[in-house]
Amino acid sequence: MTIGRARFQAIALAIAAMAPVAAAQPSPYADSATATLVAIARQRHLRQDSLVRDYRALVTTRFDASAGASRFARLTPLLAHESVARATWRYPNDLKVQVLGARTKSQFERFLPRDADVRDEDVRVSFADRPWFVPRALGDSVRLLGVPETAALHPLAPGAEAFYDYAIADSVSMFLPGRTIRAIAIRVVPRQLGPSLVAGDLWVDAETADVVRLMVTFLGEYLWDAPDADGTAADSAKARKDSKRAQQILTVQADLEYSLHDNLYWMPYRQVLTITAEIDILLRVALPARVITTFSEYAINTDAPIAFDVPLDAWTDSTEERRYCPRCGEDNGRRNAETVGYARTGSWDQGRWEMVLPPADSLDAYAWRDSLSLTVDAATEAHLRQSVADLARMKEELPPDLLLRRRFGLAWETAADIARFNRVQGVSLGLGFNLRPRIPFTTVTLSGRFGFSDTRVTGSVLWRRDAPSGQFEGRVFHHVVEAEPWTRGQSIGNTLNAAFAAHDDADYYLATGVGIAFMPYHGSLADVELRVGAERHGSMDAVASSGLNDILGGSGVFPVNPPIAPGDYLRASIRPTRRFGWTKLTLGVEGLVSDSLSGGRGWLSLEVPFRALARSGTLTLRTGYAVGDSLPQLEFRAGGPFTVRGYDYGYRRGAGGWSAQLDWALRRRGWLWTPVVFADVGDTYRSGPFKPLVGVGGGVSFLGGIARVNAAWPLNSESGFRFDLLFRAPR
Repeated sequence: MTIGRARFQAIALAIAAMAPVAAAQPSPYADSATATLVAIARQRHLRQDSLVRDYRALVTTRFDASAGASRFARLTPLLAHESVARATWRYPNDLKVQVLGARTKSQFERFLPRDADVRDEDVRVSFADRPWFVPRALGDSVRLLGVPETAALHPLAPGAEAFYDYAIADSVSMFLPGRTIRAIAIRVVPRQLGPSLVAGDLWVDAETADVVRLMVTFLGEYLWDAPDADGTAADSAKARKDSKRAQQILTVQADLEYSLHDNLYWMPYRQVLTITAEIDILLRVALPARVITTFSEYAINTDAPIAFDVPLDAWTDSTEERRYCPRCGEDNGRRNAETVGYARTGSWDQGRWEMVLPPADSLDAYAWRDSLSLTVDAATEAHLRQSVADLARMKEELPPDLLLRRRFGLAWETAADIARFNRVQGVSLGLGFNLRPRIPFTTVTLSGRFGFSDTRVTGSVLWRRDAPSGQFEGRVFHHVVEAEPWTRGQSIGNTLNAAFAAHDDADYYLATGVGIAFMPYHGSLADVELRVGAERHGSMDAVASSGLNDILGGSGVFPVNPPIAPGDYLRASIRPTRRFGWTKLTLGVEGLVSDSLSGGRGWLSLEVPFRALARSGTLTLRTGYAVGDSLPQLEFRAGGPFTVRGYDYGYRRGAGGWSAQLDWALRRRGWLWTPVVFADVGDTYRSGPFKPLVGVGGGVSFLGGIARVNAAWPLNSESGFRFDLLFRAPR
């Protein structure tokens, strides 16, 4: 897809304005061999490949979205959409695309009944309304699916040497049927900040200088916004500011690969656009979205003309895109067009394009060769992840002024980092700052917190390197620690429950020391957190009460926070986490050793979503056991929202514990709100008659379980029902 004329002229003017500065700079080429290769590739790029007059191909496009703590970590797939189309291209640049089928699969289908209509028409047609791929070689700009907002200057475009440095970086041999190809990688790096540029590798055929792969990250002042052609200086400043703000969150990468046909024609093979949103304020999460387009079943130089569906008399203005739907009626409404099918047409560089969409039932009736999966096959996934990692390494090596990256920022990864409330500190306020040193993938975080009830200052210094190989952390700390592995006492949810209901569902102690942690992202230890450290443990008393709960009719009094075994300890732990769709399995083993005491424990937690009677539910199983000396900070508890609801947290304590919790929604549909019933059973491992704790109750879940109100009754206790406000916000 080529850049619009007006915007390309604006970029060209920017290049011309910078020419005197560029002339005074050193040569953009690392050596004479690089200069020669780039010159030949540029000539080849300018005249394109005149051998291909026309072609037909089957085009399969997949859009998927996922989420995780890091873009390099194992991600949880959320959505997959796939479409297949027949593309016909003819020189100089006419294109017709006939969409044949489309399908969608989502993790969120579990919130709907089995017979629900889960087709999403907006998603289904979003990549079939206008060209979303590059039908041949790129022109003088780089842009896919309308991303970025300002198309980037191609490294082989005329005058591009004013903005790029070039160096031969690598070469590989490609063994193809009947021929061996040597491909040479040219590393392309911006010399200076421009409107919209790329950084990455340009692979060319050593024999013909044809581009066989382009793998780049987008950079620039106007990447996500651009001033109007006749805009003012204020408009330009605002566009730069908005674009810079977007680049603090968004990363855009493109990987275009070509394949050799008949030992003569380099044709598009696979085109990948990856847009990753990384958020580290109040929510530390990475959200990659990918568009993967593959080409197959080529027929080249058939000399068959393109029969456009939209007649010229229905499309007279070449500057606009038009929808053509003769069966839609006078209103030509969107929904009616999707029902009966329609065509959209427009003009672009040196040609015309047309998209033809059949009726919705035809899209659904397409005969796919396999079922749609939320994940791509392992080999393709490994290839795509390697591309993301290689581009990330290249980007981290660029000068900071090209990245438009903030060196300082607030370090609030959760809402509770700002303010929280519990029984050992009362109200406490926190403040933290992130510092990005000029070390690849590295962030240094300084945080502090003050508790108003205990007048205690806590804090930490964290050095984190989140790289493609894994995440490494080094920390010096003096902070409050929760005793059990699955409680969420320092979350915003526990803060609200403690304030309103006077239920603080965790035990705490004070830890001071140093530690390191490593989590590999690949291999047999992928997503396994390994920690070692030296700590001093101390008990904390309950010093706070809830005045808000007192006003609402409660006592506002918290139970005592139990003491722990104080001392200096060496700690080591291993915590693997595995997800299978929405099913989550968490394991853990940790040990503490001091000069006189030693102990360890292991635990398991399994969350299994299910459907019964067309309604969704969740079964949660937990168990754990401690060995060695009796250390209260290693004990397990029965009672509370994470084991047996209806009982106070820690109603029973012991070396081991177990629980099973069953939740079931009463509505078939329900994202905004859903009534829920539940039943729990659990106990500590203890001698004596088998008499586990049993609790039942009901509540209302909001926003798919993010917030929830519960009323629970203990069946073998004299205490009455317990009211809780629960939030599943990230920690």
